[in-house]
Amino acid sequence: MMKFELQGPKSQEKQRQSLISALEESRFPQALLIEGAPGVGKKKLAFDLARILSCTDASHRPCGHCFGCKMILDSGAVSNWVIPLESKEANARRASEVSAGSTAKTVDDYVAHYAKEILENPYRLNYITPAAFISVDLIRAMTSRFGLKGDRVRCVIIAEAERMNEAASNALLKTLEEVPPETYFILTTSYKERLLPTILSRCITLHLPSMTDDEVKQTVRETSGEAPDPDILGMAFGSPGKAMYYGSYRESLVTLAGDFLRHALQREYSELFFTLESENLKEIEDALFLLDVISFLLNDAVRYLSGEPLRARELSESLALWDFSLDAETLNGALIQTQETIARVESRKSAPMAALQVFAIKIFESVLRK
Repeated sequence: MMKFELQGPKSQEKQRQSLISALEESRFPQALLIEGAPGVGKKKLAFDLARILSCTDASHRPCGHCFGCKMILDSGAVSNWVIPLESKEANARRASEVSAGSTAKTVDDYVAHYAKEILENPYRLNYITPAAFISVDLIRAMTSRFGLKGDRVRCVIIAEAERMNEAASNALLKTLEEVPPETYFILTTSYKERLLPTILSRCITLHLPSMTDDEVKQTVRETSGEAPDPDILGMAFGSPGKAMYYGSYRESLVTLAGDFLRHALQREYSELFFTLESENLKEIEDALFLLDVISFLLNDAVRYLSGEPLRARELSESLALWDFSLDAETLNGALIQTQETIARVESRKSAPMAALQVFAIKIFESVLRK
């Protein structure tokens, strides 16, 4: 009997076993959507699955040495990937259009660069810029290669699928309506709600849960060579990607989040708006990371008032929101305001800076009216 092997943390074992069962019973979907929180290993699972599907070993997959396995781990094999690009990158020429000896970067060069970064660290959150998106040309270029497949299985990973624009989504939808034989699509997303309902209806969705703190610590150590400190581990909420991100930007993010809450409580809006402007928080992802830290600090304050242990003791005690005479009801109201602001920023209903300014005025509105 063919043996299929997927390695990963124990907290995600149930999901891996369901995939292995589908492989063993020859019912693996031709379109799989892996969704979950940012940085929990969706892309890691995607290329591990791609190796299994592409492997040609007769008894154990992935074998790690056949042509199919090597192709998935080769960042230069750009036909295996659809990755969001910035406009200037997406509009670059194809490799086939560049003359011999040219040093101009092509679309394939950009895809290969980002694929290399994913393969080196599949948990990383900021390997592409907030402006990157998946254009219809990227989808069409992917499907145009289907005629070159030959006899081998084709497996395409569409990273951060929620970044497809409408034209790209519609182009992919046509392909998903009738997937070519021996062709598999693996989509990853942290924002399933941004995908077209028709795309969702044509994919089998797998939710990948967050890891335990110990698993995050081990994964970060294996990936980056350094273990996160306890406060960063507490802020990560089961995401190695978040732990690595906060480890790199802890000082600026946490300082800004603390200043935001203090200024809002003291109605120092001019000073706060000046601080926000100086940080240049114009991109959606930058604002979301700040709101994420604010939400965390508010949650930790609620934990303190409830007598529960703090997840980030040093950070939360240095801010000490409870010293501002805030009760649990006020903090929970502030958390609701935070989530509503996150939703507005994610849906692009408000520019990030405008949303943050309105949020600063409203977050403690009920207590400040007293």
